[in-house]
Amino acid sequence: MTLNADKSNAILFATSQRAQSLSNQVSVNSSGVTIPLSNHVKILGVVLDPRITLSEHTKAISKSCFYHIRALKHIRDSLDSSTIRTIAAALVTSRLDYANSVLYGIPAKYISRLQRIQNTLARVVAGNRTPGSHLATLSKLHWLPVHDRIKFKIATMTHKAIYTGKPPYLANLVQWHTPCRTLRSASANLLSVTRCNMSFGARCFRSSAPTIWNSLPSYVRSCETLTTFRRHLKSHFFHSALPTA
Repeated sequence: MTLNADKSNAILFATSQRAQSLSNQVSVNSSGVTIPLSNHVKILGVVLDPRITLSEHTKAISKSCFYHIRALKHIRDSLDSSTIRTIAAALVTSRLDYANSVLYGIPAKYISRLQRIQNTLARVVAGNRTPGSHLATLSKLHWLPVHDRIKFKIATMTHKAIYTGKPPYLANLVQWHTPCRTLRSASANLLSVTRCNMSFGARCFRSSAPTIWNSLPSYVRSCETLTTFRRHLKSHFFHSALPTA
């Protein structure tokens, strides 16, 4: 196989300490072709940087979303409430939700960047002319904040993995918690949590899925059908994030 260097990208993923020891490496050689290392690469619509902070990814989302939000502002007065919500979901919310499970555990400043997008979109959809409480606006629209949408996605994926075994590559990463002796928690539908030495490792599905799942109320974890689970899950996150709703 021969690689085309002009159409190939390479990136080095490493911790800060490891990256310092490899700071002199500026390219990689594959199949006799030298490919320079990039600062970021795009894989399946997700922009990855060397530290996987998703900084460049959130920048790209912000740029794209605000472009469509500005366009929505110009036609807002010509659309009814139902239509503007449909368009907003198709053009902006879909971009915020796409592959958002990879955003779990990234620095808070990047989550805040995405939350500003949702807050701005909410004001446009709700027709608020002056800035006000974004929580009140989100509550009015019944929208979960970005941070909770991420957890909602991971929890839903976990439920599917547990009760359907699909996809297998995720189902194999979660296991029911089995205590060493008979305890009350044995029937609490808890998952075994994989401990990680680095905060970066806690972002993987093997660790994040059980952590989020175990934090849910027992009545949510006990829902076996996906439809019921999603309904109770959204209500739980909604009342936790927006207590005044």
